[in-house]
Amino acid sequence: MTVASRRLEAAHHRWLRRSLHISWRDKATNKDVRKMTTEETLETIIRMRRLRWMGHFFRMDEGRRRRQVMAWNGEGKRKRGRPRKNWPETIREDLRCLELTWEEAEEVRTDRDEWRRCIARCATMHGKD
Repeated sequence: MTVASRRLEAAHHRWLRRSLHISWRDKATNKDVRKMTTEETLETIIRMRRLRWMGHFFRMDEGRRRRQVMAWNGEGKRKRGRPRKNWPETIREDLRCLELTWEEAEEVRTDRDEWRRCIARCATMHGKD
């Protein structure tokens, strides 16, 4: 978990505590607060929304510009250093948590109900503390 994601998670828990009127003196754990609100971790929420959008993306027509951009490979020299994280690699990591490959995900894409079940499976896998 990166520093930025830890900060976002801390802010999310702070907002949940504020909505429940729980003070830091009450010594309630983050896990207890999430149980009270039936809320997932922010990381899980973001992963589920990315996967939901990816299902929408997979069902798009091939001629749409968004589909073309995902298949585009830039030409020319890259800058020095580690390559920046890109969208397809992030999605591949999310698919790994579902134990799916990109090709298997493209096969599941046509059946929305099956895709939703995959996303729900991801939530249950990552909801475990």
